[in-house]
Amino acid sequence: MWTRTVDGRRLNFHLAGIHNQNFIMRDEETGSFWQQVSGTCIAGPLKGKQLTRVHNDELTLGQFAAEAPQGTVLLPEPERVDEDYERDWEAQIDRLPTVVDTSDSGLGPRTLVAGVAIGAAARAYTAETLEKRRVIVDEVGGTPVLLWSRGGRSLRGFDRTIDGKALLFAPGTEATVVDAETGSSWDFRGCAVAGAFTGRCMTPVQVLWDYWFDWRAYNPRSEVFGR
Repeated sequence: MWTRTVDGRRLNFHLAGIHNQNFIMRDEETGSFWQQVSGTCIAGPLKGKQLTRVHNDELTLGQFAAEAPQGTVLLPEPERVDEDYERDWEAQIDRLPTVVDTSDSGLGPRTLVAGVAIGAAARAYTAETLEKRRVIVDEVGGTPVLLWSRGGRSLRGFDRTIDGKALLFAPGTEATVVDAETGSSWDFRGCAVAGAFTGRCMTPVQVLWDYWFDWRAYNPRSEVFGR
C-alpha cells in the first residue's frame, strides 16, 4: 500500500498491465508507469520517483473487526463485475513459467513467503515455517524483530526493542505472547496488556506475503529463515 502524492501532487492510478507477473500501475496525470510491489516509477515523466509506503496488515475480518469496530470494508460494485471476468485467473497465472531462477535457493519459485526488508537487508519466511512456528524471534539488518502468526495469512511483524533493549518472546495464550524479561503479556497489536510493560507498544515492521520468485526479484540478496 502506497501514498499517491508525489512532489505535492496527488495522482490517480489504474491497472495498466503485468511486468514480471506483478501489477503495473499508470497514473492518469502524467502517464507514468509504476511497479506495484516496489512503488517505483519505471517509465514515463516521473521515472525514478518513489511512492511512500503506508503500513498495512493482512488480517482476517474477525481480527480487523475486533481491533477496529468502527472500521469500514471495501466491497466490489456488483453492477461493474464483468460476467466474463475469469475469477480463477491466479490459478492460470500459476501455471506460467517464472522470470527468476530460484533453483540455487532450494525453494520452488512459487513457494509462498512472508518477506521483511529493513534497509539493505531482507529475509523471507516460508508459510510452512510460520505454520509450524507461530512466534519467531529474529534479527534483520541489525533490527531485532518478532514475527507472530495467527494462522493463515494473519501475520504481523514488530521491532522487539523496548527502551533500547531487545526483548525475547514466547507464546502465551492463543491471543498473547509473553516477554522473557518481565513476563508481560502482549496482544496482536504489539501492545502489552498485562505486566510491567502494560501500555507500551512495539513498533510495527512491514511484512509482505509474496511468491519467492517475486520477492527475490526485488530483494536479490534476501536470505531465507532457517536455511
